[in-house]
Amino acid sequence: MKKSLLYLFMLVCSVSIFMSCSDDDDEVKYPIDTELAGGYVGNLSVNVDGNQMGTTENQKITISQSNKGTNQIALSLKNFTFLVNVGDIEVDPCTVKAIDGGYAFEGQQNLDLVQPLGNCPVSISGTVKGSNINIEIGVKVGAPLNQNVKATFVGRKLTGSESSEAKITSFIIDDEAVVEQPVINEEAGTIVFAVNEEVESLKFTPIIEISEGATITPASGVA
Repeated sequence: MKKSLLYLFMLVCSVSIFMSCSDDDDEVKYPIDTELAGGYVGNLSVNVDGNQMGTTENQKITISQSNKGTNQIALSLKNFTFLVNVGDIEVDPCTVKAIDGGYAFEGQQNLDLVQPLGNCPVSISGTVKGSNINIEIGVKVGAPLNQNVKATFVGRKLTGSESSEAKITSFIIDDEAVVEQPVINEEAGTIVFAVNEEVESLKFTPIIEISEGATITPASGVA
């Protein structure tokens, strides 16, 4: 009888251990690399303290697998601008969970931005359903500005067939008020030119050439 009880006890322990291991092995791992990771392009609208500051078209956001844990992504937005170019917004990690029709993610991080913004808490929340993405980015700016910035990104996932270069190859302004033609600085992401100090109008019509397959807004020849 004692041997039977001992065998029964050992069997129960073995089953418990097996079930425990199975639970760990069955943890759902979301297909971040195949379904979420990649580049997204869309419109980025910025609101500061309830005031609409404008919309940037063809803004690009990148999502990649975070190396900080399973079911986590890293999100990157280059050259984020409102009033000033605050630099890059990169939040890693953002935790992913499954929702009806897709995935949701959220994360937060303190980022060192350009002065006078300084160190700011940044929050990210969004959803990906198919190729469509919606993201809300919150930036809480402390003293002396004390502003609440909210950016909304609505876009789609790039397929990979789009131009990966997307460069402005030539930028010319045929106007006598321009005393030094524009200089393109790809690294800084700027185009700088000089105008006559006595010019009254700062409205110019550039002739722009871009790399094959790329698009630009406003188009070449638009003031």
